[in-house]
Amino acid sequence: MPRFVPKMLICCRANCNGILLQSSHLPYKWLVFATALITLSLGAIGVAQEMRPLRYNNPGLIVDLGVGLWAWPIPCDADGDGDWDLLVSCPDKPSNGVWFFENRGGSTRDNPMPVFIAARKLSSTVHYVMPSYIDGKMRVLSPGLEYENFERSGTKQSKQLSVAPNFYKPQGTMTKGPKVRHNQWRYADLDGDAIIDLLVGIEDWSFYGWDDAYDEHGTWTAGPLRGFVYWHRGLGDDRYAEPVPLKIGPSDSDTILETYGCPSPNFVDMDNDGDLDLICGEFLDRFTYFENIGDEHSPRFATGHRLKDPSGSDVRMDLQMIVPVAFDWDLDGDIDLIVGDEDGRVAWVQNTGNIDLDRVPIFEQPRYFQQYADCLKCGALATPVGVDWDGDGDDDIVSGNTAGYIEIFENLSRTGSPEPLWQAPKRLEVGGQVFRVQAGANGSIQGPAEAKWGYTTLSVADWDLDALPDIVYNSILGEVCWLKNVGSRSNPRFDHSQPVEIQWGDPENALGGEASIPRLAWGWKKPEGNALLTQWRTTPVVHDFTRDGLPDLAMLDTEGYLVLFERFKKKGELFCKGPVRCFLDAQGRPLRLNERSAGGSGRRKLHVVDWNLDGQLDLLLNSKNADLYRGLPTLDNAPFMRFRAMGSLSDRNIEGHDVSPTTVDFNGDRVADFIGGAEDGRFYYLKNPISQ
Repeated sequence: MPRFVPKMLICCRANCNGILLQSSHLPYKWLVFATALITLSLGAIGVAQEMRPLRYNNPGLIVDLGVGLWAWPIPCDADGDGDWDLLVSCPDKPSNGVWFFENRGGSTRDNPMPVFIAARKLSSTVHYVMPSYIDGKMRVLSPGLEYENFERSGTKQSKQLSVAPNFYKPQGTMTKGPKVRHNQWRYADLDGDAIIDLLVGIEDWSFYGWDDAYDEHGTWTAGPLRGFVYWHRGLGDDRYAEPVPLKIGPSDSDTILETYGCPSPNFVDMDNDGDLDLICGEFLDRFTYFENIGDEHSPRFATGHRLKDPSGSDVRMDLQMIVPVAFDWDLDGDIDLIVGDEDGRVAWVQNTGNIDLDRVPIFEQPRYFQQYADCLKCGALATPVGVDWDGDGDDDIVSGNTAGYIEIFENLSRTGSPEPLWQAPKRLEVGGQVFRVQAGANGSIQGPAEAKWGYTTLSVADWDLDALPDIVYNSILGEVCWLKNVGSRSNPRFDHSQPVEIQWGDPENALGGEASIPRLAWGWKKPEGNALLTQWRTTPVVHDFTRDGLPDLAMLDTEGYLVLFERFKKKGELFCKGPVRCFLDAQGRPLRLNERSAGGSGRRKLHVVDWNLDGQLDLLLNSKNADLYRGLPTLDNAPFMRFRAMGSLSDRNIEGHDVSPTTVDFNGDRVADFIGGAEDGRFYYLKNPISQ
């Protein structure tokens, strides 16, 4: 066995009957039988257990403020104490809700970056909840609805509006209906007639096509992602005129105002000339300013300009799917932006009060709000690995996420503590810079709209057998790579990333792996040299499957089968053999974990562990929490391994996107307990029923 692999992979095999041996004098074969009998008595998977998020248990610790996937901020004085608080609507699963972050730091004029109290839930929520500020009063809308007493009760009380939520009809002639994603409703008196108008931001994917539309050179051949803003002129008494799209240019112009998706329209008088200008977000990470060049009663807008910081650089959020809300946060008389990011964080983008030569207001780069720590959180779609990262004898957590970072959560407790104390996460650095994978303009099979996502998923193991923990990772790119630890056991350090290479067709490949480099049936990217390019967003599982002391790699192949890349040595160097479909179901058929193509491919999160202590390796695979594939006795033609699908570990559904499984042993009983990284970025813990 390698000198370093995640601790649970060692102890669950070496001690598969250790607990019974401590309290029983039965012969070994009866101990194995007893273990199996106990497992059966608990049910195929185990009795119902409480699945709960891990908490920091570290009073006074400060971390980034965050909800789950998608943060829709509603800044206001929610508790009526005279200072600004934050309400954040989060429509994801399992952290759906309107969350109240209380500001106890006083006026944001004096303290614009208060540390907020950990959130409490006001209500459940829906998509596209946005505030409007009319005559000193906050009014909150979602498509077709207005909410009453939102500061205190969230979405519990609502009234229906006269405009249908699905009013939008796409521009031009289309054979199919629109593919609307974001549908953002705001109030404003755009034409200055003292009657409130309804303004709606629409994100239309009909033109974009969504999936697998690159040519052989990586150029996107489908249409753009489009965002429009529609004006329903108010007629009074909750009546509105037919919607018209806002336009740019002279009054006779037919050029429709447009953003790159998700407009998040904000109507504010930025230049103090008496009419309402427009600041928009987009599906990616930047902001656009459209000056109102009409007059108070006849609005029309200039061509958009990107918001800049004092150095002239574009103002950019860290991630994408941003939601800006115009609001004078620091009470200095000019309008700032409070902006939600895709991973649940919220930032203050400060207005400097200055304008540039194009009459565009200048803003600072975003500063992300913080809170007193509550539950561990790693961005969104967290992909945790439970491992003793720093060699101090307890299980830490190393995790990827949608943003493409890898973050380290240090366990400050000793092994045996069932409720560990945690340090704030630290982002992994490589070569002295924060490590981040991003798709860029053409790295995602789902197109350029996903440019800032990375979807890192990983294993921590001693890949090169130098007794130090390395990282093997996959991402949105589908390129399996590794980071060599050039530091120490207590202080891992990395200086560059390199591809995992396969000896395609090597004559020493005794298992009969691929003789040529397989290629995905979609996308424009091709394997380079011997590098492994395969299904995206799928965990590369490192473990000594062949029990020869060398760490092997299990991964989905280009057709979605779980395959083994066996390691071997040649002239003292380590290599990977070609893929072998040696993971079988109970009937002996190769395990195909995803039959879909292009954007629907991959997306499988896997973990290997002896879950039920029967001496066989089991698989945990993403599901509503995790499905157990119980390992069956090894056949004579090893290393072929058989598994029987046993269903989910728990009845609780924490799945939005994939749940990423791993195991830990916080209490030191040498039994693997479950942790699932969920869509909301949190880690959900479930104790193994065997350890009860």
